[in-house]
Amino acid sequence: MEVGSRDQTMRNGTSAALAGPSPGSAQRSHVRKVSGRARRFALHLPVRYRCLGEARWQDGRMENISRSGVLFWTDHPAAVDSAVEIRFVLPVGPVAPGVLCRGRIVRTVPAGPERLPGVAATISAYRFLRPPDAA
Repeated sequence: MEVGSRDQTMRNGTSAALAGPSPGSAQRSHVRKVSGRARRFALHLPVRYRCLGEARWQDGRMENISRSGVLFWTDHPAAVDSAVEIRFVLPVGPVAPGVLCRGRIVRTVPAGPERLPGVAATISAYRFLRPPDAA
């Protein structure tokens, strides 16, 4: 990559802007992180979730997802700061892959006149599931 190019994507998904050499410096570049919220993708998919250590899965409906978290609606919201597992199936390809995420509840959204309560959770780790384990 040439010095002076803009909007390099770093490994963790943040952007960096590279500036060319400053006056009086020899071949020195400056990296500046451009912070911001992770891009959200509206995916209205069924999800199942449970607090770590619980056997029973609860049902929900995903609203959106990003590299760092997920928002979903459910009849059974977990308490803030609960460690959770979240499962869903990505609707892509001939054999849709299941995904299992681990994270923590960071906030809840009160129920509205025509919607269930909401739960926002971080995604700290995830793995793809084999087709028989997907749902």
